Amino acid sequence: MPKTGKLNLARIVYDAYPHSDLLPIDPEKDCRDLQALHEKVCRDSLGDTLFRFLVLEVVEGGEGTLEGAIRVIERARNDVDAVLRAIKRARCGRPGEPEKPRRPDRRSDRAHLRIWRCRDCGRCLYRSYRKVAEAGSPYCPGCGREMQLT
Repeated sequence: MPKTGKLNLARIVYDAYPHSDLLPIDPEKDCRDLQALHEKVCRDSLGDTLFRFLVLEVVEGGEGTLEGAIRVIERARNDVDAVLRAIKRARCGRPGEPEKPRRPDRRSDRAHLRIWRCRDCGRCLYRSYRKVAEAGSPYCPGCGREMQLT
């Protein structure tokens, strides 16, 4: 396991950040150690609040250690994922519900299904009132008797 003393966390964070080339930071001067990068981020307006947030989390929440940095960045990722899921739910019109994949309801009358039974044969038939009204009374395919709603 690498020792934190040999790693330059400031340079790792800077080099890993996808838009680091757009930041007003001199990597050789401002990324020589984590404290120097922290001072630069706090003193100057970088225009990139996400990079500032990452640096502050690593320095303050991660205590400047490799393990602490991993812990706080993973926690931040989980927080961002939770917010993203909430925004996607809101887009679908369900802000209070957990996101579920939508499956088309092939039967619009599914909520009105009722069980029709033939007590003599023990057979069951699942039909809606609408289907029964269209077709008439259901009859048992085994004995031919009219099925009753249970």
